[in-house]
Amino acid sequence: MIKDLITLQNQNSKDSDVLGVFETVNPELFKFLKSSEDTSNPFLVSSGGTTSRAAADKHWILNLRKNYQNISLDLDKKHVEIEAGVTMGELSDFLKKHKRTFPIGLSGKTGIGYILTGGISPLSRNRGLAIDQIIEIKGFWGNGKEFHLLRPTTQKESYLEWKALCGAAIFLGIITKVKLKTQPLRPLLSWTANLSFSQLSECINQAESWPNSLSFQWIYGEDIFAHAIGEPIITDDESSLINLLERLPYSRNRTINKIHDMNSLPNLSLGNHKNNNSNHSEVLGLLGPAWQKNNPQVLKIIQDLINKRPNKSCYIASQQLGGITHLTDLDTSFIHREAIWKPWINGAWDAYDQSKRKLTLKWMEEAWNNLEFICPGVHLAQIHPHLPWHKRELSSAFKDWLPTLQDLKCIHDPRNLMPPLK
Repeated sequence: MIKDLITLQNQNSKDSDVLGVFETVNPELFKFLKSSEDTSNPFLVSSGGTTSRAAADKHWILNLRKNYQNISLDLDKKHVEIEAGVTMGELSDFLKKHKRTFPIGLSGKTGIGYILTGGISPLSRNRGLAIDQIIEIKGFWGNGKEFHLLRPTTQKESYLEWKALCGAAIFLGIITKVKLKTQPLRPLLSWTANLSFSQLSECINQAESWPNSLSFQWIYGEDIFAHAIGEPIITDDESSLINLLERLPYSRNRTINKIHDMNSLPNLSLGNHKNNNSNHSEVLGLLGPAWQKNNPQVLKIIQDLINKRPNKSCYIASQQLGGITHLTDLDTSFIHREAIWKPWINGAWDAYDQSKRKLTLKWMEEAWNNLEFICPGVHLAQIHPHLPWHKRELSSAFKDWLPTLQDLKCIHDPRNLMPPLK
């Protein structure tokens, strides 16, 4: 079992019966995989170990966290270079010592996969996605060839490969190191509260007209918990952002605090259900525009889904992007630049109970079907090649860009050692 070999955050992955674990990526690794009788199973990579595909039954696993832990900062250019075993929390702590920061997500436990799949942060509305900060990428294609790409300045030969790696790298190869832009470390404002159903609707209405320096997140399960995060850029910003936060309705437990960095943010969670070690779970992330007049309809759909969820650890949450189309100079595989909201559906069931797993996956698909009219895109922060909806989520994530990605996979991963792109 994987839990006897390495420690992973995701319970599904912890309970997997893997073929074996590697801890170094080099040409010899690919030679072994090519000669293995088991290479029909895709190769999986674990950095933070937070996804359900950090490990899986009968798969080879590369654990990057032991031998890929280096972080270094260019003090002149303020660029940080990290190896693939560094978690976002470790990156944030390192940069804090130098009064710099990087837009990590809602959890510091995620690894480099957070960046490579897009990297949606509470600060993304102002700073862009995590992949927008990449300036160099090093690694190995699925065919075993080593590469070192710099951000293209024109649409030259490496342009398509760069675009593919920034958002779809997991399907094409193994990233061992990235160089990233950083930003000055500034104090953040944090608003948290429990909400009623009607208060959630009003909060979403208000958030859709906020400046880019403020974002809204919420989670809906047994209760509704919300979190707004602001980043004042200049002194005058702080009072105006606090004023906006004070207008938000709440039912109880409201707090407004100033915090030092993203690692100090309170968790967006609903008590202990989310970390129940007796549960397995899957997560599906959607992307869509502002809800505006559809707000009541969308929330009623979500309320009905919550009322019929098959397990108390199931929930629906959402994160605000706010549309990052102002970053028009960047081309990546994250094509949904106009997205305002990223709702995600968390389905959970009792570990090893296949009948309850089936019910939960059916509930997740029902949620997807009912929300697709307002959230037609998919964010592949977690992939599901083991589930029937994999082809559908690829289509929703990449749209017209998918055929080119598939062509690149035929070139750079012809034996399909990495997860499938069809």
